[in-house]
Amino acid sequence: MSGFDVRSLDEVRRRSAAIIASIALSVILLIALIFSRFGGDTPASVSEPQTAPVIEASAGDTAIALSRSEPQYTITPVESLRDLEHAAFYTDCVACPLDTQTIVATVPSGGTLAGVLNEAGASGGDVARAVNSLDPVFEVRRLRAGQDITVYLETPRSAEDNEGERRLSGFSFRPAIDRSITVSRLADGSYRAREMTAEFERELVRSSGSITTSLYVDSLAAGATDRIVVELAGILAYAVDFQRSIREGDRFDVVFERFLDSDGNVMRTGDILYVMYAGRGDPLEYYRYESEDGQIAYFNEDGESAQRLLMMTPINGARLSSHYGMRRHPVLGYNRLHRGTDFAAPRGTPIFAAGYGVVERADRFGSFGNYVRLRHSNGFQTAYAHMQGFARGITAGARVQQGQIIGYVGTTGRSTGPHLHYEVHHNGQSVNPMALDLPTGRTLEEDEIPLFVAERDRIIDIRDSARNAAETGDAAASRIVSAEGTPGAQ
Repeated sequence: MSGFDVRSLDEVRRRSAAIIASIALSVILLIALIFSRFGGDTPASVSEPQTAPVIEASAGDTAIALSRSEPQYTITPVESLRDLEHAAFYTDCVACPLDTQTIVATVPSGGTLAGVLNEAGASGGDVARAVNSLDPVFEVRRLRAGQDITVYLETPRSAEDNEGERRLSGFSFRPAIDRSITVSRLADGSYRAREMTAEFERELVRSSGSITTSLYVDSLAAGATDRIVVELAGILAYAVDFQRSIREGDRFDVVFERFLDSDGNVMRTGDILYVMYAGRGDPLEYYRYESEDGQIAYFNEDGESAQRLLMMTPINGARLSSHYGMRRHPVLGYNRLHRGTDFAAPRGTPIFAAGYGVVERADRFGSFGNYVRLRHSNGFQTAYAHMQGFARGITAGARVQQGQIIGYVGTTGRSTGPHLHYEVHHNGQSVNPMALDLPTGRTLEEDEIPLFVAERDRIIDIRDSARNAAETGDAAASRIVSAEGTPGAQ
C-alpha cells in the first residue's frame, strides 16, 4: 500500500471517530434536554391533545389558572384589551408549530371571512372547517367590512411552499370592543372556537363648559366623545336648533358613563345620565329615567319629557335659506306666502322624519318634485319637497320612526338649487315650523313621579361629585380604543 493510500485510510478513520463522538454527544444533550423539559424522573404525560387550557384572569393583571376540562367552546371573562390580545391564539392551539406566521387582513366591502382566509394562503379544506367551527359563538354573516382578521399560518419551509396553500393554524378577530373570538387548530385537524369577553371598570364623569366654537368642538375639549356629543344633541334636538339658535357663551353640562380596562384605557362610553344647556331663555335640564317596564327617556325636573311630537329641524348641518311667511318667489318672481321653511344643504344630505308617523305619499308631486308627506298624531302632518330620492322602504302606508332617514336633499321640481322645503300642517292648515309649541312625548304616570324624583336626586348627587372627564388620568387613560384596537370614538 502506498504512502498516499495509508494517509487516506488514516483520514477516514479520524473522520469516522469524529462522527461517532458527535452522535454520542448529541444523544447525551438530547437526554438532558428531555429530563430538564419534563422534570427528571416524572415526565409530564401529554393526554387529551384535543383540549386546550381555559384562561381565567384573576383580579390581578397577569395571574392565569389552567384547566383541561372544558366544553368545545367557552366564554371566559378577562380584564383588559391586552389580555384579549395575548390570550387570543397561542394558549389554545396545541397543534400549531412554534414558527407560525401571522398575517393581519381586512375584510373588504362585499367580502367574506372565507375569502379573507383563502387570500391569506390557507387551504380550502382548512378554511371550510375553521369557518364552520364559529357557529356556536358567532354568526359569520354579521362580519362587517373593515373588520381586521389576524390569520395564523404554518411558516413555509421553502420557496415552493410559500407559493402554494399552507395549513391554517387558526385566526382571531374582535367583533366588539369587549369581545374577542379565536379559532385554533386541534391535534386531530379539527378547529375550535373560543369567545372571550372583557370586564371593564365603570366610572361616571362630567363634561361641562361654554360655547366658543361649536357644541361639538367644545364638548370634545371638555372630555366628551363623538358618540356622547351626538346623543347630547339628540336629547336637546326638540328644544334647541343647533344650526341657528346656538350662540357663543352658551353653557352645557353632561354626565355620562365610561368604561376602563385594567390599564386605564377608556374602552367605550355608556349612558348619559344628565344634560344641561343654557342658551336663550331658561336653562334646559334633563335626567335619565328608566321605568319599571324598561322604557328609557329623559325628563326635566318636573317630570316633563324632553322629547316632543316633532323635531325642531329634520336635517343636520343645513343653512336656513328661507323662512315661513310672505316672500318674493325666486322662480315665479312675485310675492306669495311661503308655507314652509327652506334648508340649503349639499345634494344627498339625509332628511329625517320629524316624528313618528305613517307615510301618506312618497312620489313625484308637481312643482315640489320628489315629495314625502307624513301623518302624525294630534292632527299634525309634515311634508318634505325637492328631494333627490327616497330612502329604502319609504312608500305610502309605511310606518316611520322619529329621526329615521326618509330621503335625501336634491333640487327636483321648481327649485333653484339643492335644498329641503319643509312644511308642517296642523288640522289641515300650514303653520310656522320654527314657532310651534308642540306637545311633549311620554308623560309619567302619577305613581311614577316619586320614583322619578328619587332618581333625579340621585343623579344630582352624582353630578355634583363626578370627576371632570377632561382631567381624569393622563393622555393614555383618556384614549378611546376602538374594536380594532385603534383610537376611535366609542
